[in-house]
Amino acid sequence: MTGAGSATVAYTVEDSYGDGPATEPTWYQPGIDVTVGDLTVEQALERSRQPDDPTPSGSRPGNWEGAMSVSFSLTDDNFHDLVFADGGTALPNSPMRAPSSTWYYAIEMPDGTTESRTPTGAIVQDASISYEQGSDISVELTILYGDEPSDITEPGTIEQPSDEDVYTWHGATFEVGGLNQPLMQSTTLSLSGLARFRRGQGRHPYDAVVDAIEPSFSTDATFTERDQLALAVDDSREGLVGKVPATFALENGQGDTIEYTLEGCQPTSYSWSDLVAPDADLGEPIDYHVADVSATTATA
Repeated sequence: MTGAGSATVAYTVEDSYGDGPATEPTWYQPGIDVTVGDLTVEQALERSRQPDDPTPSGSRPGNWEGAMSVSFSLTDDNFHDLVFADGGTALPNSPMRAPSSTWYYAIEMPDGTTESRTPTGAIVQDASISYEQGSDISVELTILYGDEPSDITEPGTIEQPSDEDVYTWHGATFEVGGLNQPLMQSTTLSLSGLARFRRGQGRHPYDAVVDAIEPSFSTDATFTERDQLALAVDDSREGLVGKVPATFALENGQGDTIEYTLEGCQPTSYSWSDLVAPDADLGEPIDYHVADVSATTATA
């Protein structure tokens, strides 16, 4: 069996879909505290049968597709190039090809040998950036990929972040509708439907394009004022749900900053929690639909 410290996880952005690494690629470890969900390949086999035999004679392959998920503590904005199709800073406002990447996964065996897998044509279908009081900022990427060749060269150097680069909860600030939210307990910025494959006459995808993107923002803060309640309840009596901007700003111990600007936030659900609880504050869980998201970064 393998043990702690025996794995390698890295990615590089592809110049064109499915091309694999560039001539002199820059490989990145996505963050620290990395976990990888099942690295799964689906062959979509269909059974073949003869009319005079109740058992199948074999199976024919269908569309080839790989899937994985990657979670990590946020240390930098490099992953934005996989998520924001418009230059790594914004969601697209017109049809375009989706960004793709090659990943390198390796495990060192007890006998000293290394086994690796190299997904190519990898696209991020869903992404989430989450804050929780008392914890590091975390990122989760749900990824599909189109091929897994065995001739990818092992990365020579991998840019690896340090624990000092981690963005933590005490470097986060939130503003919704122009009001600061100082007692935020948890939030998640979700970007769903970021990319999809296009297919033709081959088993592997032809390329990838941006999909019908659905940004959303979930917050759970201690109730301090009526503004969010008014947006969800009072204002909606006119038949429309109001739109407000929001910001989700982060700073790490190095002084580097990442700020997500959210446009057109509309509450789709609003709750009061712990209304009668002797040992808890009144909470205000809210789920927002979001029209657009962009990201800006600055290095100290």
